[in-house]
Amino acid sequence: MSTTPANGRSRIAVLAPRMCVLGHDPCGGSEVILWDDIRLLRKAGKSVNVYASTAKKGAPVRTIRIRTNARLVTSMEYCGQFMLRERRSLLISCNEPTVAGLAPHRTIVRFDFSTPLPAYWKLPGWLPRFQRARYLFASHSDQQEFLGSHSLIPATSTTVIPYSVDLALFRPSPRGERSPLRAGFAGQWVHGKGCLTLLEAWKIVRQSFPEAELWFAGSDKLWKGTSPTLGSTEIAEKIREANAEGWAKIVGEYRRTEMADFWNALDIAVVPSYVEAFGLVALEALACGIPVVASYVGGLQEIVVDGDCGFLVPPADATKLAEAIIALLTNEELRSSMGKRARVRAETFSEERRMRDLSNLLSSRVEAP
Repeated sequence: MSTTPANGRSRIAVLAPRMCVLGHDPCGGSEVILWDDIRLLRKAGKSVNVYASTAKKGAPVRTIRIRTNARLVTSMEYCGQFMLRERRSLLISCNEPTVAGLAPHRTIVRFDFSTPLPAYWKLPGWLPRFQRARYLFASHSDQQEFLGSHSLIPATSTTVIPYSVDLALFRPSPRGERSPLRAGFAGQWVHGKGCLTLLEAWKIVRQSFPEAELWFAGSDKLWKGTSPTLGSTEIAEKIREANAEGWAKIVGEYRRTEMADFWNALDIAVVPSYVEAFGLVALEALACGIPVVASYVGGLQEIVVDGDCGFLVPPADATKLAEAIIALLTNEELRSSMGKRARVRAETFSEERRMRDLSNLLSSRVEAP
């Protein structure tokens, strides 16, 4: 079976998570990465079709209607329709690993967050199929976590290709002396992003820097899903209370093309996640020459070099987080030197590198006999 159409361009089909509503800007990091990869693949000469269960009107997305509600059946229906509509394409399935069991020879499952294989993956007949597929991760940490939970999947079936950053869009802008100093967070206001720990840490920071500002970009609705994110409303209320009391500032949702303006308005970026498969916002801030204080978890520990372009601290530890922020607020020379090294670090995550690695991975897929 050939996956190359008559015009000579490789044909790719991308499947979004079935709980995701595609086509919005601003949107969550997972959708940002999805569209960035599609853009890079097309730049590399690939023909790409995009599928989702739901999409904003006018978005360049082919929708797959789901009629069932049972979890296993829903997955089979969604992924099965995708596979059948794209019988001659290489398949990139984002956090929908059922596709791996249905069309293993032409599937790459790309993980943006921790997702287990279906419950039946080890059953006779299914296991060899899941072993033949390829699994793509953005960090070695996520790869090792997956292999630890799926020990029958050979490590050779997994690949790590870190995400990239648009170094032309995300770049430092001239900044003179600024008062007051600012730290900032960007992303979804949910439990796993560590927003509550940041609020607790800032109470400590304010004792030494009462005039410093804490900016929150994003919202509790940044992730465009088919159902609300559990706990996001309560966390958003805490952030709004801090904003009303004047010790934190909500600056709203930024469109993709505006995010560099947000980072360049700060002195420090804070990424206090409890879990993080990669941590794209940390990479964006680094590319803008902003030192990053981040949790020592997941992909963040592979992006931020502790003591070089920022600091890594234990997750959910408000005291350690506050100490790292204070260390940077106290020392202008340290902020400046780390900011210069931040840009250098970001340059190792170029789009050219990711485009090349993705193209090589797609080329390595074995075609059906």
